[in-house]
Amino acid sequence: MPGRDLRIEFGDSKIDQGLLIAPHGGGIEPGTSEIMRAVATLGDWAWYDFAGFLRQGNKESLHITSTRFNEPTLLSLLPQTKFVVAFHGAEEMGQPLACVGGKWKFGRELLVEAINASFGEHGLRAADATEGSVAYHLRGLDDENLTNRGKSGEGVQIEFSREARNLLFPPNASREARGRRSAHLRPLARALHQAIQRLCQA
Repeated sequence: MPGRDLRIEFGDSKIDQGLLIAPHGGGIEPGTSEIMRAVATLGDWAWYDFAGFLRQGNKESLHITSTRFNEPTLLSLLPQTKFVVAFHGAEEMGQPLACVGGKWKFGRELLVEAINASFGEHGLRAADATEGSVAYHLRGLDDENLTNRGKSGEGVQIEFSREARNLLFPPNASREARGRRSAHLRPLARALHQAIQRLCQA
């Protein structure tokens, strides 16, 4: 039921510059709403959150793939923005890792650099999802992917592994842990905010 089991929220300040989205937020891909909103708050960026709040089975019931996502509110926002930065949660990868994909090569490079420069020493590292053996669905290269549907036709998505989200919301990115959060979240959000500022100037 919308409003109880599912919440759709957004803010459109500065939407012409960029849009931050968590299309699998709440319990669908735990931690992604919180990371996205932490970044959006720092820069007063435009944002969108599609969040599941079922007691269980959020991903099974509410996950819509990024190439088929058809929620009307988000579809109305995409044509208004220059580019999109999407926040996602991947499954276990054996380490705290952020796979940065999307068609915007400069955007990928900048966000990888920002995460590694400011957060690598804390155990979370970033890698370009379009290189190496990263699974195709984490690369975000399809034209129909939400990430690439801003005015420029190129965007960036960040897939945070389960281990990365556990690091940010210890011990297991549960609903209770996401309310507590760790001291690592703010420096990560600040690094991403500063990188997005540079993307707006590109």
